[in-house]
Amino acid sequence: MKKYLFLLVLPFLTFQINAQVAFNMELLGHYDDNTLPQVGSDQKVFNDIWGYAANDREYALVGSAAYIHFFDVTDPQNPILIDQILGTDTTIWRDIKVYGTYAYAVSEGNGEGLMIFDLSDLPNSVSLVDRNLDFFETAHNIFIDENGKMFVAGTNTIGNGLIVLDLTTNPIAPQKIGDKILPGGGYVHDVYVKDNLAYCSHGWNGFYVWDYTDSADPVLKANLATNGYNHSSWLSEDGTYAIFAEEVPVGLPLGIADLSMLDVGAIELAGDYFQFPLLTFDSSFNTPHNPFIKGNYAFVSYYEDGVQVIDLTDKTNPTLAGYYDTFPNNVNYAGYFGCWGLYPYLPSGNIIATDRKYGLHILNFDETLSSNENLNNNNTFTIFPNPSSNGIFNIKMDVVTNEKMTIEVTDLSGRIIFEQVLTSSSETIDLSFLANGFYFGKVTIGEKEMVEKLVISK
Repeated sequence: MKKYLFLLVLPFLTFQINAQVAFNMELLGHYDDNTLPQVGSDQKVFNDIWGYAANDREYALVGSAAYIHFFDVTDPQNPILIDQILGTDTTIWRDIKVYGTYAYAVSEGNGEGLMIFDLSDLPNSVSLVDRNLDFFETAHNIFIDENGKMFVAGTNTIGNGLIVLDLTTNPIAPQKIGDKILPGGGYVHDVYVKDNLAYCSHGWNGFYVWDYTDSADPVLKANLATNGYNHSSWLSEDGTYAIFAEEVPVGLPLGIADLSMLDVGAIELAGDYFQFPLLTFDSSFNTPHNPFIKGNYAFVSYYEDGVQVIDLTDKTNPTLAGYYDTFPNNVNYAGYFGCWGLYPYLPSGNIIATDRKYGLHILNFDETLSSNENLNNNNTFTIFPNPSSNGIFNIKMDVVTNEKMTIEVTDLSGRIIFEQVLTSSSETIDLSFLANGFYFGKVTIGEKEMVEKLVISK
């Protein structure tokens, strides 16, 4: 029987879980551009993200509907757009990876092929070296392993397999060394590769591991039938397990594949499926998109629930260690909005993430942040009614203090639009001058603070 673990690990947050923006994470910087082309009527602009570091500087490589963008995020509070290079089509899907001083991007846009960018002149400029159409015109995803081999998934030329390109001889002129169809697995949606083992998400067919020691003739090691459409996975640093996400249907939880018996041709599910929805405990839950592993933590981009950090120390009982909600619009789990991707491997430890509507976020994760600074650890704190039908909110704090108390309200771009000093533990703030929408309210008492999402619905 498949079981589901839900958010029961933070009892002190239960009474206001529908509104809190962050737990053990904080926003360091943000970039958005409302003038960029979008796909559809729901403002889906941004998609995938990857990171790059060189010469003591850090960069975010971001896909959007029409462009690949290159940001300097060394100063996270002031991300700098260095360049944005136009693709050949407007598309929802892009994927970007880095090898050496080159970045590679693919998309499902018509005729884009493999775009190759020279990063060697950063932070001054980025140049497009080539649009290579020798091997495919469209592709869903790429992965570059430690041996300089690029694995290309979801191409228009090899539907049920992977194209393997060698980058080591000439990174701007890749050579094809494999393109075999993978029997039984079917379409490959995403892939992670290490030590010549390709961990493949084969959609409805599940999770497969293929031995690519001979790139022209891969051999199946083992496979695991999973809960839904196996979308993407990431391997643990010691190679003993992998975390996988299933994107379809909406609301499926994460799973962990136990790889300890891979050498004898077996993969098992480690413990139960699990998820930590921030909004509600009804029949629809949050949907994971792309998971990554760093140390004992999984960093997961979630549709409608932003970035979540999950402690995997006990693989049979994962716990939620932190989150930041990049998509505060959410009032129910209804689709594929919000956070698309993230990258947790910058030398600074900062996490970069893309929200489909609200762009680039630079985040910090600190497992002691909320325990040290969050007001809810020791005090009952509420803002109500929320949503407000007239913009009037009541603030109630079960606290007696001589420290300065303030509330600061910002819009979704981080612009401060209201500030008020609080002189008692029960006060009212008037935001009736604001338009309907979503805002952030940060209450500060001394050095402690808490941020909640505020909804005005007149």
